[in-house]
Amino acid sequence: MTHYHHEVPRRHWLIRYYRAQLRISLRVLAALRIVPRPIAAAAYGWLRRTQIPKRGSAVKSRSKIVIPLLVGLGVVALTLTLVLRSQDPDRRSSTPNTSAGGTVVPSEDPVVLDAWRPPTTTDPQEFAIAYARAIWTYDTTRHSYVDWQNAVSVFAVPTGAAPQVAKSLLPTWAEWNELEQRKARASIGGITAEITPDLAAMVNRGQAPKGWHAYVVHGKQTAVLDTQTLFLDRKAAVAVICTPTCRFWSATAQVSP
Repeated sequence: MTHYHHEVPRRHWLIRYYRAQLRISLRVLAALRIVPRPIAAAAYGWLRRTQIPKRGSAVKSRSKIVIPLLVGLGVVALTLTLVLRSQDPDRRSSTPNTSAGGTVVPSEDPVVLDAWRPPTTTDPQEFAIAYARAIWTYDTTRHSYVDWQNAVSVFAVPTGAAPQVAKSLLPTWAEWNELEQRKARASIGGITAEITPDLAAMVNRGQAPKGWHAYVVHGKQTAVLDTQTLFLDRKAAVAVICTPTCRFWSATAQVSP
């Protein structure tokens, strides 16, 4: 008797690799509220439905190129969004020179506030709180906007888009100019970092990269503008990765800067 063995069709290994990268990126971006959940759910559903090609349909070679290309375009689009946000017309004329690594080169000796110094630690919660303290602490009478940008970018790995993402939670140049005119300064206290159920579920199910941790960070900011004192609630979602030393991974503001 002749037995026929039907092999389950599988996609090319390169396609499977990029599909896995896209799947985990969607989960991370949705958990941090960078990508709206309905869009992430629709994309993830498509990935699930097309995981195994239909029997009898050949996987065309051009699809091996299309899927990695789409993933790459998505990463490029996110990077361009962050870059364009930081390069609005109000600040182009006053933007100093930029090095090849993306760090802005100050024209004078840089000033670094104590609150801006990143800790060398393997504790992700400590690192997330330190990053939040850096983006919510400033003194326009002591340092420049470039000093602040460079100090915050040090929290991230100095390659790729990570420094730009780290700086994206700072005010824009136009907002900084207004703060500078009012001789504004701000400090932050009572910082807490909590893990939401969605973020915890990602880690527990192994859907996040190894060493990845994310928190919703809260703080009470005291801002002084001229003779006016404001007490503001600050909130941001911050993700770090520790392998084992912690570095900045991504963040998104949940209130206006």
